[in-house]
Amino acid sequence: MRRSKVLGLLLLVWGCGSGDAPPRMPMDLTVDSLNVALAGAFIPHEAQRRPAVMATLAAMPSDIVCVQEAWNQADKEAIAQAARMRFPHAVYYQHNLDTPEEAIESDCPVTPAATTPPCADPTTAMRLNTALMCLAQNCSTMPGSDQGQTTTTMCAAERCFAQASGLLVTGGPQGQRCYGCLAPNLPTESFASIRQRCTTSLRGETAFNGQSGVMILSRYPLSDQGQFVLPGTWNRRVIIRATATLPNGARVAVYCNHLTPRFDSVTFPYTGRYGCGEVTPDAWAHEQLMQARHLVRYVNSTAGSLPAVILGDFNSSPAVPAGMVVEEARETHDALNMAFPEAVPPGYQAGCTFCPENSLNDMRTQPVWLDHIYLRNIPVASVRSLTRTYTQPMVDVPMGMRVHLSDHYGIRTVVSVAP
Repeated sequence: MRRSKVLGLLLLVWGCGSGDAPPRMPMDLTVDSLNVALAGAFIPHEAQRRPAVMATLAAMPSDIVCVQEAWNQADKEAIAQAARMRFPHAVYYQHNLDTPEEAIESDCPVTPAATTPPCADPTTAMRLNTALMCLAQNCSTMPGSDQGQTTTTMCAAERCFAQASGLLVTGGPQGQRCYGCLAPNLPTESFASIRQRCTTSLRGETAFNGQSGVMILSRYPLSDQGQFVLPGTWNRRVIIRATATLPNGARVAVYCNHLTPRFDSVTFPYTGRYGCGEVTPDAWAHEQLMQARHLVRYVNSTAGSLPAVILGDFNSSPAVPAGMVVEEARETHDALNMAFPEAVPPGYQAGCTFCPENSLNDMRTQPVWLDHIYLRNIPVASVRSLTRTYTQPMVDVPMGMRVHLSDHYGIRTVVSVAP
């Protein structure tokens, strides 16, 4: 029998059994989360890494990507443009210092919103100026000039923390708030801009001019897009969502987010409104947990019956046997794992995604697994694989060095999704 007749008979049988269209089958969906660390002087070698980030995202062998720490709108637009051949669909939002935050619940009293700029008080402004003068002399891209910017945050911490700590030690609540304006703006703003912003802008404490750092890239069409602007300290924290329609007809809800970290350095005291009156690492952890609980509520209230993937840098980590990973903000991690199963296949050998061996990190960095992919209405049995990505140095920088793409490794899962 000729091949054409065989094909004709198969199509006839197929059509008789299921109508005009062939049956839709489950398909593998490849999903990535990557913190790209485009954060100014917070992370070294941004200028050299930026083009590599664009090229890497454009060539990702993925279906959907959740990007974090593309803090500037120009970077988000450049990423969308660079990756559009592979990912023709993208979701990201523009925010500023005046972007309103959603009202959410806290299990302790929230400090009332401020009514004056962070460093408006003359004595506080004088202390701020002392810190800025030190930075201009010791850690400036234009030494001695107000128009310079911080070379590295490590230099700022080593050379000028003593001057800046005057805001914390003797400045009282106003000084703490002023410090909370100085610190997050150091990596990207000139010293003149920091002085102007912190003494005149009511909401000057939010870094990157109030912009958010998350975006979704997708090979497949996206609909039902939305966002939830979380309260957050020092950085804009936003959950973005969209529904991807896959070739097999399945619709998958996608959530991309980046929660507040639990800072434990003396140079990063808590200066926000959601720390239950504390300035310790536990205050950062409380803000993060509050955000995570509202992430769970947001997903549950918007995903409905759709299968969903929840991705991002959650800044929380489980403790793993044999010391491979150090616990970080465990209460947040437990709350998320109670709400959603993690995309971890049987026998997965856990490893850090924020690691001391990463060339952009200090060797004293604790190995933590901060980047996760959670599932809703998708059984864990559908997870084909989970892998860390971009774990090797790949960006050439001055002095003949090669560094990693980001201070985080990425994470990728392949999951089977039924129509």
